[in-house]
Amino acid sequence: MPSTQDQKPSVVKKQTDDGWNIVTYNLDGVSVQDQFFISEADADAYLQEQQALVEGRNT
Repeated sequence: MPSTQDQKPSVVKKQTDDGWNIVTYNLDGVSVQDQFFISEADADAYLQEQQALVEGRNT
């Protein structure tokens, strides 16, 4: 059985037919936030912000 210490929140960028989704997952791998962007640049900026938050929670 995996230890909960091995699990951590994550953020992923997914391309859709009409834009980009940034999806944030909790420790159990459950999607807790799904943000849509038409612009890839906006999606990338939001992704960086969310990754910083996730990394900050795990340090």
